[in-house]
Amino acid sequence: MKSNSFDWFFPSFCEKEKQSLNKLVKSNFLNEGALTRKFESKVSKFLNVKYAVCVTSGTIAIALSLLAIGVRRGDKVIIPNFTFIATANAVTLIGATPIFVDVLEDNFTIDVNKIERLIENNVKAIIPVDVNGRACDYKSLEIISQKYNIPLITDSAEALGSKVNGKFLGTFGDCGCFSFSAAKTLSTGQGGMIVTNKKNIYNRLLELKDQGRRKRGTGGNDLHPVIGFNFKYTDLQASVGIEQFYKLKKRIYNFKLRDLHYSKNLKGIDDIIIPQKRKDEVLQWFDVLIKKKKKELLKFLKRKKIGYREFWYPITSQKPYEKNRSFKNTFKISKEGLWLPSNFSLKKEHVEEICYYIGKFYGN
Repeated sequence: MKSNSFDWFFPSFCEKEKQSLNKLVKSNFLNEGALTRKFESKVSKFLNVKYAVCVTSGTIAIALSLLAIGVRRGDKVIIPNFTFIATANAVTLIGATPIFVDVLEDNFTIDVNKIERLIENNVKAIIPVDVNGRACDYKSLEIISQKYNIPLITDSAEALGSKVNGKFLGTFGDCGCFSFSAAKTLSTGQGGMIVTNKKNIYNRLLELKDQGRRKRGTGGNDLHPVIGFNFKYTDLQASVGIEQFYKLKKRIYNFKLRDLHYSKNLKGIDDIIIPQKRKDEVLQWFDVLIKKKKKELLKFLKRKKIGYREFWYPITSQKPYEKNRSFKNTFKISKEGLWLPSNFSLKKEHVEEICYYIGKFYGN
């Protein structure tokens, strides 16, 4: 076998996006407008939710969702320790404090059995994270949410198109937050989206993202009845997002095939653990846990020009959020985890070659 260079992941744009951008530039209106509304409508219909609001990033999507449900400075928000640091930073951005919970070893999502002991009067929200498209235990989370009257905001940044029990991730709880950054199934470079079925939350989100206005004004003698900010999207991004949206179903299908090929070809390598995945879950990237010789394997993959990305460090190991509490599963997963090449150009024969070399490294 002759090894090629296999990138871990990269955004994929084509002539359709270029044509859409050129048409928009000629219109001389690049700010948030009709194309943003069209993009929001397409995603909301796809997810079967009433409202969708585009914002500048997934981080801001979470921050504005927290503000929209009434979280304020000094409040506490429960989040998992295993997630991209943006989840914690969004909480900190509005002056609240993240309270960390360990995760489940088998699917990396928040351990719901450890939440209730952390609930106190100033806990005002819970943010479960659908890590790499895997669903949290929403049945238990919704029971806790109702029991203590604490809203749920889902961080579904990596879960667009993924489902559990026939329902799309991001549509549970009060708000669902998505990201359109470069390493996502649907990318507009940067950007995010909030979806909700609650009109009062939707109206507040519109105010928060556009200087206190629910409708576009002149920029002159407008009324600003409440405090808001500027986290508007742009039609530049939306024009790309719409073209990306048309590719979404095919990409989801291809990701499922990719995962089947990886699972089949890595089966039997004792030092590689393939984490569980439910039938309708769609992984953003294919992941494994490495039980032995991880450092040596990474050096080997580099020599073979096989891309990868290691799992995030636990948030409580990062300097701004250092804690002394034990998070056994989070630290174990972080140490062992690896995302293998998962880009849009990956084909069956590429997966077979990658797995061949991994097997060769472990003597299979």
